[in-house]
Amino acid sequence: MKLHTTLIVSLTSLCVLNACAARQQPEAETQAVKIRFNAAVNGAPFVCGKTYPGVGAKASTLTPRDFRFYVSHVSLIDTQGHKVPVRLNQETPWQHQNVALLDFENGSAGCEGNLETNDVVTGTVPAGQYKGLRFELGVPFELNHQDVNRASSPLNLTSLFWIWRVGYKFARLDFASSGQPQGYTVHLGSTGCGESAMMHGGGDSIARKAPISCSEPNRPDVFLKDFDPNTHHVTADLGVLLAESDIDLNQPETPAGCMSTLDDSDCVGIFKQLGLPFGKAPVGPQRFFRQDL
Repeated sequence: MKLHTTLIVSLTSLCVLNACAARQQPEAETQAVKIRFNAAVNGAPFVCGKTYPGVGAKASTLTPRDFRFYVSHVSLIDTQGHKVPVRLNQETPWQHQNVALLDFENGSAGCEGNLETNDVVTGTVPAGQYKGLRFELGVPFELNHQDVNRASSPLNLTSLFWIWRVGYKFARLDFASSGQPQGYTVHLGSTGCGESAMMHGGGDSIARKAPISCSEPNRPDVFLKDFDPNTHHVTADLGVLLAESDIDLNQPETPAGCMSTLDDSDCVGIFKQLGLPFGKAPVGPQRFFRQDL
């Protein structure tokens, strides 16, 4: 009996010591990261109420109305070339799970959004040296098809949502041009998600059944090779995005601008600048985002 008691005491002591040792193990060191974004039109800062000449294939004049987009799956690239995910701070109203909203309009001087703006993505990464940045423009599939009225901010904005089957507008870039004074829009999002059945009376069972995929996900993968978060910022340049588009004209019998559908030729040049396929059009390198000092 004495031996049995001694064994129990010894094992208990060992467990306590191991638990203490486990608690004393230092957690992996992390460092805060802040990724700064700027909005521009052909290199000039984006400002609500300002007009920008010389935009697009026909050198049109552009007046902005909205400039917002989601980014997700943000990662830094370490010195070995490995992708290291940034753990986003869960900050209402701009960041939720692995998604952040960048918002450059302030609801004034013709812009149509809200007063609040946001130009940073914040989070943490393991302590170390980093030399590149990678992210997706858009909302991940697993968050893209939900009830916007029940979603957490920043995914609760109806102005950045189409319908449940289609999901979110990954980017909302609205403006007026000299030839389209009533407005021209660039709304990027997934298509081919079964939205046509819902929009044409497909029935409640179709409306409630979540899509399992989208034939055109339309999430550009952005890679900035030599990005240093301590010294660089990311510039999203609307003028570059529209460089090959005639924003004074619109394909007849389609919404003004590009709504990401494959039957709208106004999307061809825009998708090319985003590095996205569009039908049989050649895919170019992504140019909408660049790194600047």
